[in-house]
Amino acid sequence: MEPTMEEKLNAVIELCEAGDPEMCAFLGKEFYYGWNVPQDLDRALRYLTVASENGDAISQFTLGFMYYSGRGTEQDLDKAYKWFLLAAEQDVPEAMYNVAKILLTKDFENNKAEAVKWLTRSANAGYDTAYDMLSDLKDE
Repeated sequence: MEPTMEEKLNAVIELCEAGDPEMCAFLGKEFYYGWNVPQDLDRALRYLTVASENGDAISQFTLGFMYYSGRGTEQDLDKAYKWFLLAAEQDVPEAMYNVAKILLTKDFENNKAEAVKWLTRSANAGYDTAYDMLSDLKDE
């Protein structure tokens, strides 16, 4: 007999709770977006943290967004920057863009060159919003 969806979910939760980072990455996104399960941002935060600490780039990006927006946790730009930077270093274009946004927010003049570097990488990876921000920076 085929296991039910609930049995499958419980098996994945068991694997995650035992420390399997791939299952935590999967579950973190499921709970964050409410895919196949009721949305639960507390569980999303917990599972995405495990996956992020184990190097999963998309989990790092999503966790960065949670801290950046304060969605499911307290807003914390330092933690957001940390997780976005780790994802950016693994070539996640939107994370590169967000690294640049935080750099410019914190200290525009001193961080502009570094931000332009990340925006250029993001734009070259096909993230159109980075092109717009680069254009705006060149106009200043």
